[in-house]
Amino acid sequence: MSLSTSHLDAFFMVTQVMNFTKAAEKLNITQSALSQRILNLEHELGTTLFIRDRAGLKLTETATSLLRLCQMRRTMEDEFLIQLKSANPQELAGKIAIGGFSSISSSLLIPILSSFGKKHRGIQFSFYSREADELVQMLKRSEIDFMVLDDRLQKDELERLPLGAEQNVLVECRDYSGPDVFLDHDENDMTTINYLKKFKSPSTKGLNKGIKRLYVDDIHGIIAGLTHGLGRAVVPLHLIKNEKNLVILNPKDILEVPVYLYYFHQPFYSRLHQAVVAELNHQLKNALA
Repeated sequence: MSLSTSHLDAFFMVTQVMNFTKAAEKLNITQSALSQRILNLEHELGTTLFIRDRAGLKLTETATSLLRLCQMRRTMEDEFLIQLKSANPQELAGKIAIGGFSSISSSLLIPILSSFGKKHRGIQFSFYSREADELVQMLKRSEIDFMVLDDRLQKDELERLPLGAEQNVLVECRDYSGPDVFLDHDENDMTTINYLKKFKSPSTKGLNKGIKRLYVDDIHGIIAGLTHGLGRAVVPLHLIKNEKNLVILNPKDILEVPVYLYYFHQPFYSRLHQAVVAELNHQLKNALA
């Protein structure tokens, strides 16, 4: 069975905007024509691709697999055209989207890949800093090509490349004399809890009830809160090396959080994909060492 290119293009456009009206406009066809192409594709595959509810469109499991197929197809086409038109056969070009948690994205991913991009001007990078659950969904929907996260995921369809570990230490502002308050992202952020469990060994029940927490949106907000004396926080060492107004409490007490690069396993990887993996594997490992 061979799938229609026009049907696949229609499907791919809907997944990019998650709206039939907008997708039809971008393809310059009527909404009814777009809907018919999707129906024909669903009939060819013998399954439903989109679930419609009050919240909007959602992809089925089959649709997420088909989306990755569409992405591979486009990647192969792009690479072929680049090699065909370029005077330099070693040139790297294309689009790469990568997401990570806040302590990694702006401090490490952007500098590393921006430097890499200056050597290969044909690459267009997109960077996203999100919470873990949102990153997983973005990878699943092919909104990002790579995800940098801790070790919480272990799925057969995902490649998982260890990059090292963030060294987390307990920090406060120099001459801090405020209350015993800890700064975290939100109530689900377990960094402080895990640190205090490891180095003070209280019971989980007593710990959760016994400490006071103040919530700040991301790691850079937490560091700003530290410098303004809002409390103490457990933060990655690589983010505070140049913060002269902050001091580390108990420097030998280090909570290591593993860092992994995730991407979907596929039978074909473009030269650009392979080059980005190699760059991150080398540079992030050095940065986290």
